Amino acid sequence: MKNIFLSLFLVLFFTFSCIDNPETPGISPSVDQIEMEAEGGIQQIDFTTVDWSIDRIENVNSNSRIFGDIFSSQNERISENVLLELEVEGKLEAIWPDKGFVIVRNGQDKLEISLQENSTGEQFGFRIILSSAKGERAITVSQKASQGYEFKEIEYYIGDRDSDSLYWRTGSKLKLTVPNSQEMEFTPIGGIDVNSSYFFTSDASDAFVWLKADSVEVKLPAHFQDGEIYYAEDRGIYTEYVQSEELDYSHIKEQITVPAGSSEFRNEFEMRHRVVSYALLMTNNRTGKEKRIVGKLIQIAPTGNYEVILVD
Repeated sequence: MKNIFLSLFLVLFFTFSCIDNPETPGISPSVDQIEMEAEGGIQQIDFTTVDWSIDRIENVNSNSRIFGDIFSSQNERISENVLLELEVEGKLEAIWPDKGFVIVRNGQDKLEISLQENSTGEQFGFRIILSSAKGERAITVSQKASQGYEFKEIEYYIGDRDSDSLYWRTGSKLKLTVPNSQEMEFTPIGGIDVNSSYFFTSDASDAFVWLKADSVEVKLPAHFQDGEIYYAEDRGIYTEYVQSEELDYSHIKEQITVPAGSSEFRNEFEMRHRVVSYALLMTNNRTGKEKRIVGKLIQIAPTGNYEVILVD
C-alpha cells in the first residue's frame, strides 16, 4: 500500500513540476549586456527561440521610450518618428547628429545591433525590451564617451560639381544735383556684402563636432590654375559658420566727373564664387587611427574689378 501511495505522490509531483516549469524555454539571447567603444560597431545576438518581439526601446538614463523609424524586412520605411517596436523581421533606426543606433532582426532568431560614433562627450545607453508569452527580457547597450580627435591636416582637390566662376553685382547708387560740373571722389566697391567670405559644408553628421571648440586654423585656396590649387598666405578657421574679412578693395576710391544738374551713378563690381572639395584628416586620441571627413569649401569674394556707370 505504501508503494502505491509513494508512486501516486511521485506522479503528482512530477506532473505539477512540469506545469510550473514547462519545457518551452523563455527568451534567451546569447548576450544581454553590450558595451561598445565611442567609435561604435556591430554586435550579433543569437537566440534559441523565435517566439519573441521587440516591445520597446528605453533610454537608460531616463527610462523614457525612444522614438525613431521602423522599416520592413525589405528595408521599406513603415513608420517615421514613432515609438520603436518590432514584432517580426525588420529594422529599427534612431539616428541623431551626434549618436545613434540601428537594430536589425534579420532572422527569427537573430538580432544585429549597430552603433554610430558617439560624439556627445558623455556615455550613451539604451535597453531593448523583448517580450514573449513567457515574460520580458532586457538587453542593455552602453557606449563609452569619445576621447576626441586631434587635427592632422586638410587636403583640397577639385571634385564633382566644383567650380570657380565670376559674376557681376550691382552695388550702390549715387544721385547728385550740382550747379556746375565738378570732380568728385567715389568708393566703387565699398558698402554691404562685398567682404571676402567662406564657410565649410559637409554631409557627414559629425563633420564639425570634433574640432568645434579648438578653432583649428587651416590653409585656404587662393586660386586655381591648370588644375592646380594654390594657397593664400593667410589661414582660416575650419567651421560651418560664415567667416568674413574686409579686403583692401573696399577702400578703393575713384574720381568721377559729375555733370551740372541732376545725375545718377551706379557701380558694378566683379565677384568670384568658388567651390572646392576638401578632405579633413584627424587622429583618434584613443586608437591612433585616422578619421577622414569630406565636404566642400565655399568662397565668395570681390576680384577688385569694377565699373562706375553714369545712368542715362
